[in-house]
Amino acid sequence: MIAAVMAVGFIAIAPAVTNAQSSPEATLTAFYKWYLRELRLEHYPKRTSPKVDAMISARLRKWFRTGEGREWDADYFIDAQDWDPKWETHIDVTKAAISGNNADVRVILGPRVKAVNSMSPHTLRIKMVKEKGGWKIDHINGY
Repeated sequence: MIAAVMAVGFIAIAPAVTNAQSSPEATLTAFYKWYLRELRLEHYPKRTSPKVDAMISARLRKWFRTGEGREWDADYFIDAQDWDPKWETHIDVTKAAISGNNADVRVILGPRVKAVNSMSPHTLRIKMVKEKGGWKIDHINGY
């Protein structure tokens, strides 16, 4: 009986995990919700943190260790030095254009209406690759 209940519970949970891993949009939405929350809390995630490391491609991880990657003067994941607190509550991920193991996605941060003295909307073009069964961030705005 207990095994049957556990099996049903696992089956109910498995699609949510599979969908998050199989969708570039879900992966980016979850990442940016977490990342922008961390910025608001002034935790400033390091590119080498386990959470970031789990979300980026092997190529990007290697690039971060190069001279150019180490000397990058902006926050790589928002492609900016400053950020707007409104971004955390306004994350819009477009439908991914998928070709094999590659995906091209736009993430729009902030309200879509430009306000005076606002950094919103801020658009990122994100290239992703499928590695080890999950979608990973590989390039942001061409870098």
